[in-house]
Amino acid sequence: MKVLGVAGPSDSGKTTVVAGLAARLSQCGTVGTVKRLTHEPDIDTDGKDTARHREAGSARTVGLTDGGGWFGTGNGRTLPDVLDDFAPECDYVLVEGFSGSRLPKVSLGDRSTASPVVATAADADTLDLDEVTAVVEDLASYETPASLVVTLQDSLRPEPPEATATSTIPAAAVASDDEAATKVEAANRRLRSADGVRAARVHHQQSVFDERDDVVHLVVLAEDAVRANEAIGGEIERLVGTG
Repeated sequence: MKVLGVAGPSDSGKTTVVAGLAARLSQCGTVGTVKRLTHEPDIDTDGKDTARHREAGSARTVGLTDGGGWFGTGNGRTLPDVLDDFAPECDYVLVEGFSGSRLPKVSLGDRSTASPVVATAADADTLDLDEVTAVVEDLASYETPASLVVTLQDSLRPEPPEATATSTIPAAAVASDDEAATKVEAANRRLRSADGVRAARVHHQQSVFDERDDVVHLVVLAEDAVRANEAIGGEIERLVGTG
């Protein structure tokens, strides 16, 4: 999943940029969007049923339509939480706001924006959306174990195996930053050639959040659960140097 932020002051055209990019990227895959709110969401009209649910004390409220549309409100969700939820089902996510995050971003206007910044413009009208769309394709992927499982299952359709094993370990336990890529690639080769393994992926996820450290995700799809767990357990031992 490719993630891009759009940052800038009010009236700089952030929503216009997100809408324009979403229209372009949706031609290539599934797009999710996230918007930072500076106030409590005003999704439903006072007095309507879902608003009454929330006022009565519901911690989370979801409204569903017969056609599959939905909206939700609740507490205790952060940007990392939302991106992790989106990863298995979205190819792209556009994040409006969060100018202080470490996500790659488009910066509009003259407000300070934390790096990395992949494109700048005075406002939405002067931003080349086609150029930004091309930049998005070159961004590093944001992956979770669940998103990696989905990718591997798709690669084996129409008959993906039912046995899946996943694990996540701190990248610091694997190697220093300059050695991580070499170790991860070697782990990929070993897992993919392991007996009974149909597909595997080892992914070094570099953190884009201050509250999270870099991690290494390991995912194995195998003929049975025993082979999947044995393969992933053995590879963890090799990666951390205990086997």
